Amino acid sequence: MHKKLLMLLIVIVLLLAACVTDTYTYYGEEDHWSAELKITQTSDEFETQELVLIYEGEDVNSVGEITYYVDSVGGFGRSGIHLEENGTISDSSVANPTNAKVTEHTEVEVTVEWDGQTESFILDKQ
Repeated sequence: MHKKLLMLLIVIVLLLAACVTDTYTYYGEEDHWSAELKITQTSDEFETQELVLIYEGEDVNSVGEITYYVDSVGGFGRSGIHLEENGTISDSSVANPTNAKVTEHTEVEVTVEWDGQTESFILDKQ
């Protein structure tokens, strides 16, 4: 009985060790925009980057079409999109194991273009 319990405990510990993830969160803001980027790396070497972009102005309806780019390892962006009613945009990107990965020293810059204006700002690791 003790051997079965010991074997079960060893299997559980090995399974937990195989499910290791690293998470990095970056945040930054400028006059009109703020952004949070959450990066999750799993033990299978996939990386998910989740961005929340927030318009800091008063009139969400005045923004119009938006183009943004996240300049980082595995950078991504979109164009021709509109804000949600709450003044945000949410997007994500998944990188496969062959791509370079974000580390704790990676620099992240976000550039947003809207209504003839452009704003770029650095996201700091939190």
